[in-house]
Amino acid sequence: MRLLLLYIAILNLLDTSLTMYGLHFDYITEANPLMSNLYFTNPWLFLLLKGGLSVTLFILLYRLKPDKRSSNVLFSVSVIAAVSYSFICLMHGYWLMEII
Repeated sequence: MRLLLLYIAILNLLDTSLTMYGLHFDYITEANPLMSNLYFTNPWLFLLLKGGLSVTLFILLYRLKPDKRSSNVLFSVSVIAAVSYSFICLMHGYWLMEII
């Protein structure tokens, strides 16, 4: 479970940096309306929220009790998040290859 949460946190940071890069240079658009509004209001708000999510995951990773790390609900949500972020990072890789 620890590796799964670490994987999600790292992918979130990767997604954050690639999204900010793509939005800054108009290579991509943000599909999430909330994140799009945050970015176009102030990119630092976007960065703060996305970075805060990874920090929260790192805190959860080390502060949860061992029996909570292996709960079925947490594991299921973590797997869904890991698959989603993996897909998003693959899409980022695709558009990066397109602009190179």
